[in-house]
Formats: sequence, C-alpha cells, structure tokens
Amino acid sequence: MVDVYLDGSRLEFEDAGNDSTIGDLISAVERDLTCHRRFVMELWVDGHRLPEWREGVVLSKPLSGHSDYKLNTASMEEVALEGLDLLQEYIRLTKDNVPLCAGALRSGGANADAAFASIFEGLVEIVRTADALARSGEKYNMDLFTENPAVFFGPILKSLEDIKDAKDAGDTVLLADLLEYELLPFLDEMEEKLFHFNA
Repeated sequence: MVDVYLDGSRLEFEDAGNDSTIGDLISAVERDLTCHRRFVMELWVDGHRLPEWREGVVLSKPLSGHSDYKLNTASMEEVALEGLDLLQEYIRLTKDNVPLCAGALRSGGANADAAFASIFEGLVEIVRTADALARSGEKYNMDLFTENPAVFFGPILKSLEDIKDAKDAGDTVLLADLLEYELLPFLDEMEEKLFHFNA
C-alpha cells in the first residue's frame, strides 16, 4: 500500500498493478493541479527529501519500492518568480565571468579554462531556464517576459559555436575578443530587453 500526501492532505491513489513509477504519480498530480495553477516543488519519500527528484533516474523508479510519498506544491506565480530570479542570476554570473576569462586569456593565465567553462555552462543554463519559463508562461497564460526569449536562442547558439571554434583553434586573442566584444554586449541586451523588472 502506497500513501500519497499533497500539501499535507492524503490523496486517493491506487497503484493497481504495482507497476506505476514516481514519474507516473507526479504526472497524474500535476495534471490535476494545472487548473489550480499549482506545481509540484518538493518530493519526500519515506521521510527523506529528494533534492534532484526531477531527474529521469528518480522519476523512473517504481512506486512500490516505498510506502510514503509527500508532495509539496507552489503556485505558478511563485515558481515563475523563482525562475526569473534564477535566470537573471545566470545572466549576471555569466557577465561577471566574461572579463575575468578575457583577461586571463590575454595574459595566459591558468584560470582561463575554469572561467571559460563557467561561461559555457552559464549560456546553456540561460537557454534552458528561459525556454522552460517561456513554455510555462504559455501554458499558464502568464506574461513573464517583455519579449519572447526564443529570439535570443539562435544568437546564443551561434555565439557558442564561434567561441568553441576559437577555443578549439587555440586562438586565445580571438576567443577573448568574442567574449568581451560580442557576448558581453549581447548579454547586456538580453538583460535589458527580457525582463519587466530587474531583481
């Protein structure tokens, strides 16, 4: 028998064939939550909070392996605000890393690789987070951005390709120039044009 609680209230949930997964449970609950504009934010299994529960490995696990599931929700507005704050933070951190990396590249500094990796990862997270927020905004009819973030995705991917090519070619001067004179102004433009307000 599996006990499922949503925001402290016990749900009627039957795992008839003992073959349902955690992902099946989450999907069923979130379908019902859509009209209430709520979203599952936390998952507790047998008294333990799972921080990375949206990963495929967790979602594919069978429900029958545990006895107690607690799901905590938040409103879509709360989720969206957290997501927007996170996106702005990704942009800010990536912008902060650009001059550090460009300076290290020009001086032959050893920490250039670490700064470059942070920039690359930051750009990937910016696209991923903005895309997820845009999709949620459409689904729940929320006006999250002043401009559709998708218009920035193509230029970001092109920038990533150019940066990667310069790095693969070992051209540190070109790489520093691309980061400082193309990527940085582009990130400034994103920050200026996307958000209704700056956190």
